[in-house]
Amino acid sequence: MFYGYIGDTRGLSDVITGLLQGRSGTLELFVNRYFLSLKVEEGLITGFKCDIGSFNKKKVNYYNLLVYCLAEMLANPEGFFAFYEESRSATTPLENPIGSDELMIQATIVRRELDEIVDKIISPYAIFKATTTDKELSFFEGKNVIDAVALTNDSIVSIVRKMKDSLVEGKLDIYEFRESEVTEEHDVDYMMESVPLKRVNVVAILESLKTGSFSGIAKISSPTYTINLFYENGEMFAVYPVDFDIFEFFLSPDKNAELSLVALDSNIVKFIAMRFLAKPEIDTVSSHFMEISKLFLGLSKHRKDALLLISEKKGDRFIVFREGKLLISLIETEGKFKPSSSLRFEEPYFVSLFFYKNVANIAPIVYLFMINEVISVFIKHAPTKMNTMVLREAVRYPFLVFSEGKFHLTKNPGEEEEQRLLNLLSFMLELGAQEFGEKKQEEELEFQLRPFKDIFKVLDVEKYLKVRHYGSKD
Repeated sequence: MFYGYIGDTRGLSDVITGLLQGRSGTLELFVNRYFLSLKVEEGLITGFKCDIGSFNKKKVNYYNLLVYCLAEMLANPEGFFAFYEESRSATTPLENPIGSDELMIQATIVRRELDEIVDKIISPYAIFKATTTDKELSFFEGKNVIDAVALTNDSIVSIVRKMKDSLVEGKLDIYEFRESEVTEEHDVDYMMESVPLKRVNVVAILESLKTGSFSGIAKISSPTYTINLFYENGEMFAVYPVDFDIFEFFLSPDKNAELSLVALDSNIVKFIAMRFLAKPEIDTVSSHFMEISKLFLGLSKHRKDALLLISEKKGDRFIVFREGKLLISLIETEGKFKPSSSLRFEEPYFVSLFFYKNVANIAPIVYLFMINEVISVFIKHAPTKMNTMVLREAVRYPFLVFSEGKFHLTKNPGEEEEQRLLNLLSFMLELGAQEFGEKKQEEELEFQLRPFKDIFKVLDVEKYLKVRHYGSKD
């Protein structure tokens, strides 16, 4: 078995034309965010599998599609490879086997032609329309570059040159711009950076994030702590650390703390949150004991949704995969994110892997806040009974600890813990109603929660309170 890093065109060419000579087996490539698997028999490529295009059972020119896939890799020839001396997975057979030298030459020619085409149409996913009644050009109608290449009987070089010439002559134009997720640019925008909280109205900032459909991270930091608030389309969906009382903080902000707002794509921020709130499948394994090329190839090949965290001396890399596509690579240095295009990592580094899971925790945090408010009311009326009950419940809920008159979370709650917190809130409300009357309990809770009214509104707390709606009256 051979595996490793590819850093440039020559490296990719050496793998294709040199490594495959006279060999039989499977070559897997992850280059320029694309995955390609080649079945090789005595140096000839007899089949392949790639993640470009979806043709709905149409008749496909697989030779053209293979050349096109490699040509796309040549646009940014950085990534990883692995060669196995056995057949690894099912591939689409080629009608005529192709030599590795011929494949590389064809892909290089096509890449040059594609560069000229993309200069004119911006994206290979743009949809063509014919501007003349020429029957030959009607073939391009409603197709993008990939469709045209894969669905023609012509050679790939011939079809891309026909595309280029027709665009230059004005016989082809763009009907519609579309973008593939794999080529979409995901920006990082610092809307606010290290602004002292004493200079801003925290509740007003929260309101603006909601109305502005903000997606990203609101980071509150001080010399002794850091809080990350994760947003998706204006809604705060998670908080880290989970035991931080955000309601008390927003009511009385720490004037010595600072606020930074980093805007991220809504698809990205859910993955970044996992680094703080999810349990990794691989946890901080040294590069001395793990081959990173296999990990990239496996995530792409098996179409995984995952966050790959690479911890280097210069900072942490956050590499996001969705359905096997590399969406973005970010590096965090000195607490600040920026895009990182390179896949070369500085040895030694440490690898953590998170498969996607929902880490939203606002609902259980709301329930826990309400439970603690009920406890506060309850203790005023029946302190001995409440203390006894708290000790009993603390044993039944291993993800909670009781300290300084409040329950605190010890882990990020999942669906089971969320339901148990909701059940505990229901139980305590019923118990309070029995002890000193439902009306009295409602009045005292309403009075106690009144200072949080604006915070409840901006965080849309009412939707989480499936039991009763305390603190929501105007």
